[in-house]
Amino acid sequence: MIEGTRLQTAGRKAAAGGSRPARRPAPDRRPAAAPAPEPVEAEAPASEPAPRLLALKHKHLLGMEGLTADEIALILDTARSFAEVSTRSIKKVPTLRGRTIVNFFMEPSTRTRSSFEIAEKRLSADTLNFSPSQSSVVKGESLLDTARNLEAMAPDMIVIRHKASGAPHFLARHCRSNIINAGDGWHEHPTQALLDAFTIREKKGRLQGLRVAIVGDLMHSRVLRSNIFLLKTMGADVVVCGPPTLIPVELSRLGVGVTFRVDEAVEGADVVMMLRIQTERQKGGAFPSTREYYNLFGLTAERARRARPDVIIMHPGPMNRGVEIDSAVADGPYSVILEQVTNGVAVRMAVLYLLAGGTLGELAD
Repeated sequence: MIEGTRLQTAGRKAAAGGSRPARRPAPDRRPAAAPAPEPVEAEAPASEPAPRLLALKHKHLLGMEGLTADEIALILDTARSFAEVSTRSIKKVPTLRGRTIVNFFMEPSTRTRSSFEIAEKRLSADTLNFSPSQSSVVKGESLLDTARNLEAMAPDMIVIRHKASGAPHFLARHCRSNIINAGDGWHEHPTQALLDAFTIREKKGRLQGLRVAIVGDLMHSRVLRSNIFLLKTMGADVVVCGPPTLIPVELSRLGVGVTFRVDEAVEGADVVMMLRIQTERQKGGAFPSTREYYNLFGLTAERARRARPDVIIMHPGPMNRGVEIDSAVADGPYSVILEQVTNGVAVRMAVLYLLAGGTLGELAD
């Protein structure tokens, strides 16, 4: 009876459109599941090398001092790319088309000046050449006034060689152009050191760990200083040798070995670099005669045999045959002196290209 009444009541409510409220589900009293852990990216191994530097971060090339090993390697790798282009008989590339480069040489030069001019032409740059006899310097114009007049012509780069140490640094403070040091006084010659390093690396496959002997007029050599900075940065072992009167006292503070005996310097060397006696910079009295110098410090075939069997013989030029080097050695099978000249073009192409904002990655593409 009670059940029937309930059914009738439910029927009436359904006919009227009503319904009973739905029963609420019982709350879930199970413990909540722990949130899933976020995925963790795998860390790179600690031994993974840092990304390779592809662009030169300097506006000028004033010297090798202060350049890092990565920056030096970048220049050498870029030079290798340009050397490979040259082997394909491609004499000209348009990388610096529309750029103007001034060659401002205030000292005589054969290899460096010609090398820069060829490098600039192969990069399709417009060049302007100055020399002391063709400039207003002979009329008494100062270096600063000359530089300001050059700047008024809006060149992109100035390649300078000057007898005064620090002249390129002076121009860098007063000019908007890129400044490249092609040799300043007794100070530095960075592109020579770079082409020397390029030649060594091409022959030996590396720079690190090599024993490099540098013999000659150490007092007046800008090539020496640039090579010391570069070779030490790249991990080479450097020993220098010359008469006591031609060895600067500060050399020992640069982390190189110093000896007065050429046999000791050459012993076991991977590379022997001879330097010219710069009589034009000497005041006299450094040594009794060129004959005595040759007997004590000249590189003869007998002395060269003290080096490693695969030694390479280098000289930045110009050579004084029979003074610092014997002709049989200079023209012998271990000499790479002419290869240094050849490599100078590729290295200077690399320097010009990188200072103009080029990158090794773009060149490779």
